[in-house]
Amino acid sequence: MKKKTSRQVQAENTKAKIMLMVKQLLANKTLDEISVNEICKQAGVSVGAFYHHFVNKSGIIVELYGEIDIQFEQEVYPAMLQEEPIEAIYKYLERQCSIPSEFGVDFVKNIYKAQIDYGSEFFLSEGRGLSHGLYLLILRAQENSLIRENVSTKQLTSELLIMSRGIIYNWCISDGKTDAQAITRWMATNYMHAFMA
Repeated sequence: MKKKTSRQVQAENTKAKIMLMVKQLLANKTLDEISVNEICKQAGVSVGAFYHHFVNKSGIIVELYGEIDIQFEQEVYPAMLQEEPIEAIYKYLERQCSIPSEFGVDFVKNIYKAQIDYGSEFFLSEGRGLSHGLYLLILRAQENSLIRENVSTKQLTSELLIMSRGIIYNWCISDGKTDAQAITRWMATNYMHAFMA
């Protein structure tokens, strides 16, 4: 593997500083309340450095959510392989719908805004860690003859993700007062019955 240059290392460190500062600022403010100047001042970087790494503030949200994809790919998906195939699908979706409570309502609202304004290509990508892991879990259930073979794995993945995004959206508009995981279990169970072998 080629060794990184000092400039590459510095660029990575600058980007990491910006992301860390945004996470800290989002603990007490919404993204709309935070300016690029404030982020840069607190992180000790120039405004030019900010725009070198991010198109705008929404770009940071997309980047932060990319970290969640890595977590699903490296930790959540492998853990689900220890579960019975259908149960793994439910638990995977429940884990997805538990994320909002870890970040808070304002942060999740900012994620939805970023999705609409800037990151729809990223959030709808089938190759994302979260989406791809669900696809593989559904495929595993089909290979174990628990979901009918004539069901499109791709389509079922897409529909379950539409459902989970809707549950998270509902959690946001109810100001975090719904039990997103319980609703996910209930809706996914009822929905999946139509596709069982």
